[in-house]
Amino acid sequence: MPPPYRTKVLYKSPGGMPNGLQSTPEGLWVCDQIDPNVMFLLDPATGDSLKEIPTRCLHGSGITRDPHGRIWVASTFGYELVAYDVESGNEVAAFPTPPYDTSGGAHGIEWHNDELWFDVPVAKKIYRMNPESGEITGELPIPGDRAHGLAFDGDTIWMADTNRQVLFQMDATDGHLLDAIGVNGPEPHGMTIHNGVFYLCDAMSREVFILDRMEA
Repeated sequence: MPPPYRTKVLYKSPGGMPNGLQSTPEGLWVCDQIDPNVMFLLDPATGDSLKEIPTRCLHGSGITRDPHGRIWVASTFGYELVAYDVESGNEVAAFPTPPYDTSGGAHGIEWHNDELWFDVPVAKKIYRMNPESGEITGELPIPGDRAHGLAFDGDTIWMADTNRQVLFQMDATDGHLLDAIGVNGPEPHGMTIHNGVFYLCDAMSREVFILDRMEA
């Protein structure tokens, strides 16, 4: 059995409701949920804001960075994925998300193998999308009942479930469950892996926190 984890709060996000996280070489991107959403680039060590990009997104619940100079937001109540140029802040793409109605939109979003991966809690699925056309290229079933942040670790994908306060590890080819980690303390909303460490944020408390691995 792997050693357990403990929660360590690092700082509070500069925004009022941090709801998505993405680790990048330039820092830690945070998507704020207060409408219309703002993206903050933070110093991972201090939480200081290095840059802000305003968006037109509504209740953004996920954020990811691609290697082509774009940063994507899962606009949950806009029912679409929206991309912005990192340097100029201009919108450069937008695609609707399944189930293509107003029953519920995307939450966590992650760039992997030249595709956008995102979960939709109401559908209980993770979808893959072609980032140039918006075409859905695949889907996986997911456990839990309130899917949120996503993060890849090699060929496996981790998904935060906010209601159950659990991180689920799944096989990215068929979605079968590999592992699970309970999260004590703040609610896991946004999630990313930074230097091998789980970073999470809680939209209610504004806290950005990590899971410290305890010695066995």
